[in-house]
Amino acid sequence: MIAGQLDNFVDAFEQAYHPLMREAGARLVALWETVGISLPWPRTIALWELDNLKHYAALARAQYDRSAGFRKWRAALGSMARGGEGRILVPAAHNPTLKDLRDAGVSAQLCVHEILTTQPDKQRDYVDGIERLWMPYAVRHGRRWIGTYSTSWKNHEAISIWALEKGWDTLAEHYSRDPTGDVELKTWMQIAIALRERYDDGLLYALAPTPLK
Repeated sequence: MIAGQLDNFVDAFEQAYHPLMREAGARLVALWETVGISLPWPRTIALWELDNLKHYAALARAQYDRSAGFRKWRAALGSMARGGEGRILVPAAHNPTLKDLRDAGVSAQLCVHEILTTQPDKQRDYVDGIERLWMPYAVRHGRRWIGTYSTSWKNHEAISIWALEKGWDTLAEHYSRDPTGDVELKTWMQIAIALRERYDDGLLYALAPTPLK
């Protein structure tokens, strides 16, 4: 994102890109901006829900084979952004759907975004461990699970997104808590250290098009 262009980008996203994606069957989970104290800024992250790879193939066909609208959108981005990077995400086995999140009243207003470098070919083991061990601990202590995913075409990357239930107050509560007595957390940390090489996390703040607010 070019500094000073965030509002223009959000307007264009709402008026041009989101309708194109919706027409192609993609469901917007959230559009966030990065919070500058924790992640490079200015950047945006959009999370879209698709049914399967067949659904993605239809979306890609619309984007690259036939659509003048998508070509116009990419051309317009040149005045607002310096580049972008996309991923196909494969969710954890019991990852909540957008409908699940809506039904549960989850707000994605303030979230933690984690991107993890795992040992080669261990990304699904890491995703399964997050769901079994870390997710229950996180939910007990004020986080809501948006999702944990491995990434296609990479054998060493996983991503987790967590909504903070009380917003900024959850952030303060989480980092002031002593976790040493939690058996689940201890078990997960032992497993996680063996599966990952590093992780980077930071805060995301929801922009206007986000339906989970």
